[in-house]
Amino acid sequence: MLTLIIYSIIALLALSTLVFFHELGHFSAAKFFGVKVERFSIGFGRVLFKKEWLGTEWAFAPILLGGYVKLKGQDDINPLERSDDDDSYNSKKPWQRIVILLAGPAANIILAFFIYLFIALYGAPASTASGYITPTISKVIPNTPAQAAGLKSDDRVVKINNKPIRYWYQLKSEIVKSDHTITLDVKRGEELLHLKLLPKIEKRQNEFNETIEQRVIGITPKIKKSTIIEFGLIDAFSY
Repeated sequence: MLTLIIYSIIALLALSTLVFFHELGHFSAAKFFGVKVERFSIGFGRVLFKKEWLGTEWAFAPILLGGYVKLKGQDDINPLERSDDDDSYNSKKPWQRIVILLAGPAANIILAFFIYLFIALYGAPASTASGYITPTISKVIPNTPAQAAGLKSDDRVVKINNKPIRYWYQLKSEIVKSDHTITLDVKRGEELLHLKLLPKIEKRQNEFNETIEQRVIGITPKIKKSTIIEFGLIDAFSY
């Protein structure tokens, strides 16, 4: 229950951050074209906090599921309050109003770009994602084809059926779809071994609680602690 609450708070904070930058895009474009921004609000509902700054009322409300900027002359609730003053939204040229409307989504795109660039520059977890687990054996299960073939802990499979592999998912994929004896090229220390074994069919439950048959050989992957891959500026753009 506590975990759910924590994750919910994190999700709301993340959403509020996205909303803030989205509305900041509208705000910045409106200011650039000389439109008065009457209110910049994060959240909906009864206002908990508000402050006048830079000619705009900045407000915070408790329902953190959105936000808005209120531009002078733009009132969807009461169209009769339309204003055509020089600092009004309605007084601007059509292309300027379009830019103001598109500035919100554009701000989110720019934010996403810089977040991704920061992650790429700082580094990315390499060994925890399934695509980056190396085909190194952690454990050989007793009474399985792997044990019968002589596989051991810390063996690293470099080829399966003469196909070079780098990741665990490649090894697993070849085993699952095989219907005959497979050949493994295994590196054990400085020694390279060539082994043959026939996967066995094992019944197990999938995520839908259905009984399925799957070919296995009886090994588990060796998962290392997360490492950090670092990139230079140029590499970060191509990552």
